[in-house]
Amino acid sequence: MLLPELASRDALTGMRIGISVSDSDDLSRLGLSKAHAEIAVGEIARAILIAGGSLVYGGRIKPSGFTKYLMHEVSRYGRAQNALTLCLAAPEHRKLSHDELDSADRELGTKGRIVCLDEEGSPIDSILSTKPAAPQPLDEDVAADAYSSLRTYMGTITDARVFLGGNLGTFAGSAPGIIDEAIVAVEKRQPILVAAGFGGASALVSRHLQIDDLQWAPQKFPRRPEDHRIDAALTRLEEVATASNWVSTLAGLEPEQLRQLSASHRASEIAALVVAGISRTRTSRR
Repeated sequence: MLLPELASRDALTGMRIGISVSDSDDLSRLGLSKAHAEIAVGEIARAILIAGGSLVYGGRIKPSGFTKYLMHEVSRYGRAQNALTLCLAAPEHRKLSHDELDSADRELGTKGRIVCLDEEGSPIDSILSTKPAAPQPLDEDVAADAYSSLRTYMGTITDARVFLGGNLGTFAGSAPGIIDEAIVAVEKRQPILVAAGFGGASALVSRHLQIDDLQWAPQKFPRRPEDHRIDAALTRLEEVATASNWVSTLAGLEPEQLRQLSASHRASEIAALVVAGISRTRTSRR
């Protein structure tokens, strides 16, 4: 096992780290549960916050999913204003009432902010002053593009991205969100840190970016449906990586450490590798 050196308390000050996570259908095959994924996400978030970084997450308020775990960690460990930027795509904030959105905004307080985007992915200024009292759900025919626009926007406000899990059976948009977000990150040559040990779309990202061949995994891993949208997104990911000259070591870790991160189920080990890698990218930029 390659142990990363401990990062300093200010190792990630000023850096905005995108967190890409959703449920995976592979957890039970690996002897894991949703609680293990939640613990890992909480540990990663905590380590980034303690090191002075801030989090960016494209999530939902209703149902909250992993959003509530990130909000909990920010309330305890966030060291600065806006330690969490919660980005809501148009379909997500439009299904909320005015009071539901206002309540979430108040819960975050000064340690976080909610950014609501329109269908084209542009932030909506002062949305609470114009939002109707009742929800106004978005038509499904424009929802897919709205989710893609969200992911493009998040790529403009992040310095690195962490991937874990990822639903491949049902997903909102024209492609699984994690693969879509990986494409955006690769286009921008951002550091990418993949915890593929929880399966799902993150495992596909790890394999198709040649971070890890997943030889440690069970057969037919990750579990996925036959879906041309997934195949098209993975082809696009490989093409973008080649065109942009993206390499896995942009993440600040050696290939062995990247494979260690990819295969690990241990929350503390994953968090330590994530912070160590991103802190090195910050040093190299300087």
